[in-house]
Amino acid sequence: MANWSRFSKSLWLTLAAGLLSTASASPPTVTLKASAAERSSTVFVGRSLSEFDQDVFLGIKYADQPVRFTPSDLKTSYNASDSDSGLYDPSLSGLDSSDSVYYNATQYGYDCPGYGSDEDSLIDKGLVRVNENCLNLNIIRPNVQSESNGAQGDELLPVMIWILGGGWQQGATADPRYNMSYIVQQGALNDKPVMGVSINYRLAAFGFLDSEEVRASGNGNLALRDQRNAMRWVKQNIKAFGGDPEKITIWGESAGAYSVGAHLVTNGGDNEGLFRAAIMESGNAVGPPYNGTEWHQPMYDQIVNLTGCFNSTDTLQCLREVPYESLYKVAYQGSEWFATIDGTFIKEYPQISYSEGKIAKVPILLGANTDEGTSFGTTGTDTDEECIEQLISSKRWVLTREQATKLLTYYPNNPALGCPYGWGNVTWPKLGLMYKRYESMAGDITMVAPRRLLAKTMGKYEKEVYSYRWDVAALNSSSTIGVGHFAEIPFVFANPVQDITPLGSDPARLELGKMAAQMWTSFVTDLDPNGHGVSNIPRWPKYTEDPTNFVFRLPMNESYVEDDTFRATGIEYINSIQR
Repeated sequence: MANWSRFSKSLWLTLAAGLLSTASASPPTVTLKASAAERSSTVFVGRSLSEFDQDVFLGIKYADQPVRFTPSDLKTSYNASDSDSGLYDPSLSGLDSSDSVYYNATQYGYDCPGYGSDEDSLIDKGLVRVNENCLNLNIIRPNVQSESNGAQGDELLPVMIWILGGGWQQGATADPRYNMSYIVQQGALNDKPVMGVSINYRLAAFGFLDSEEVRASGNGNLALRDQRNAMRWVKQNIKAFGGDPEKITIWGESAGAYSVGAHLVTNGGDNEGLFRAAIMESGNAVGPPYNGTEWHQPMYDQIVNLTGCFNSTDTLQCLREVPYESLYKVAYQGSEWFATIDGTFIKEYPQISYSEGKIAKVPILLGANTDEGTSFGTTGTDTDEECIEQLISSKRWVLTREQATKLLTYYPNNPALGCPYGWGNVTWPKLGLMYKRYESMAGDITMVAPRRLLAKTMGKYEKEVYSYRWDVAALNSSSTIGVGHFAEIPFVFANPVQDITPLGSDPARLELGKMAAQMWTSFVTDLDPNGHGVSNIPRWPKYTEDPTNFVFRLPMNESYVEDDTFRATGIEYINSIQR
């Protein structure tokens, strides 16, 4: 793991992606008043980013470190030592510390332990540090005193809460690709200022451990429950930072979008008033692999054996007591941990929740990328039988042989119809004689069919439903064919500097990024993405009984609106399967 000095040196590479920033002589502060049971108020001390005309408050704990494999509890009081950034000396800024706790919110806190190449790379570069005590959030706000930011005095700002993706196995708010300063800046430049919040939550086995033992103790889906607590913290406290608790939009991509979807269906659709709208990029409640204990129990048992807990009468308690380093080494053995139907947080397959109207009925903006299947399919399928074997054994969906066989009838082995789309009869035989056929099914199962299902379902209850298809490839996609998963992220965050998944320097790409960011922030402020102020762009229509998608193209003036009726029979069949 990265040490403290390495992390400190790299912080502004993450925050401002290479731009220098100088802390103000009088740093921005926000005070949470003491409750009747507390003696001291809490003063969060942040930093000012002059180049963005913003204030940031980083690494704020929304929950103390929970006992491992138990739910987190909402944090309501603070000590100065709670900050991961060290103690803050208020006398340096001439602040009075007589009756307040000063919380150092000038740097990112710990990110949560996970598994994957992204996680390893970020740690190696010194951009993140990880620890189990990682339930924190970051707040990015335009300078409310600046007229250039569109702020109107004491006007409260709409809030967008970012829930990061990473397959539920990895991810960090300190990842430069998730630097919210640029999208917040675009909102302000468009006279639609918003406040950004990004949250960390437990990952992989630490957040999604599942087994008969876990279910019997009521400790499932801990990561989703972490996210819910982060939302509660924002709802209760964001007004002190200048945010509007009645205008919160939750927003995620991939596993983050899966998570947003889960929050739509949990609690029978009662969202506790925690958010008024949702944005889902490449994912929603239907689509994640809600595998049962038949999938997770062998993984759990293997961890128990490898940690020496197999003789314990309470294996879950034994795992809680295993030293972190020992547990981390064995908690991932090549198979992934996912959310589950635990009977509490997620009571049933979300497709059932959709059909019964047990869903939070809120405005939504959602979409998928053109060639999602290239990220979720497989290679080496040459025959019908090999396609069927893959379809019935995938970790990401569960189909019976009968269902898989029927699905093939809707997806003929015609290269002109397969994924990647738009390549005509071009094939890649080394990837499999049925590569394009299988990738088409995989993309529709995981992303496209669920997107259409939720858009149609929410459209029954809400007028403000907007659907898109992203059709612009990522810049560094030499090893990827088509417009794959994650391709839209550099554009939506509008960050021209980070070089992990770069946006690039092409003016056309930069302009598309600005427009996308302004569409997202327009939706957060007005529940309508059309307030972007860009001319020569078709109006993004609402999703109705005549369903349409806004298609993002490069250059942006080639974007258009399409009928959302492609692959109708196959997608309709997929959406008939309970999952």
